[in-house]
Amino acid sequence: MEIELRHLRYFSAVAEELHFGRAAERLHIAQPSLSQQIRKLERAIGAELFDRSARSISLTPAGSALFEHTHRIFAEVDSAVTASRDAAKGTIGRLSVGFVEAAAISIVPAATRKFGISHPRVTLELRELAVPAQVEQLARGTLDIGFLRTGHGSDDLVVERTIEERFVAALPSNHPLAGRRKIAPSKVVDEPLVMVDRRVLPGLYDETIALIRDHGGHLNISQQATSILAILGLVSAGLGIALLPASVEGLAFTEVSYVPLDPSPNTTILAVRHRDNDSPQIAPFLAAIA
Repeated sequence: MEIELRHLRYFSAVAEELHFGRAAERLHIAQPSLSQQIRKLERAIGAELFDRSARSISLTPAGSALFEHTHRIFAEVDSAVTASRDAAKGTIGRLSVGFVEAAAISIVPAATRKFGISHPRVTLELRELAVPAQVEQLARGTLDIGFLRTGHGSDDLVVERTIEERFVAALPSNHPLAGRRKIAPSKVVDEPLVMVDRRVLPGLYDETIALIRDHGGHLNISQQATSILAILGLVSAGLGIALLPASVEGLAFTEVSYVPLDPSPNTTILAVRHRDNDSPQIAPFLAAIA
């Protein structure tokens, strides 16, 4: 006979009660059926588990050894069931999050702190990745959620959240417009621009080009860089201005002044997942975004 978990539960009830009648009542089964199942278990093990020679039953040495192990078995089963339920609810496990540099400034830190408080047993893997790398890893399943700009070019990605912010002009601190409270886009669209490399952030590049053209500017790229920090470094060196998401204002950079554009279009970061990824941790992480 193949020993099943229910046979061990029957045995454990009898071992705890040391009475077949009380054990049967506790298990909600007939006493003859319980006695029959215990006999089958004894035959499968090859040893008697109960001494039935006296008026009351007692455990044999074989029964005592099995009883000691059943406590651990049931504890492991209960632990496994709890872990499975927690994993299904997303309260344990692992979540890998990719993000472009701008999201590392504006979105990811606060969301990570809040998610860490509500889901302390979930291990977060945070990776700063360019858009093409995020798209590739989302497709491979090595990334659960990505924060990227528009222009990802994949029909397999599902947009879960859209986060918008305004543009600011990052100006050398000695620029004539650096002291303004706000600037009309038409005042800066003909300035020499320090631009992000389109291969790294195609969405931000395209949004910046659209802003310039929409306000009658003529594209004048003086320098290109592969990161926002590098762009700000070039601006501080006086090599041009940059049009960037407003979240960069959180970066105190030497010799750089930030002035909001007014009016300003929105620049967008998308939270995306692959359509085949149903990780239960994705929704609570997105809910942690302010």
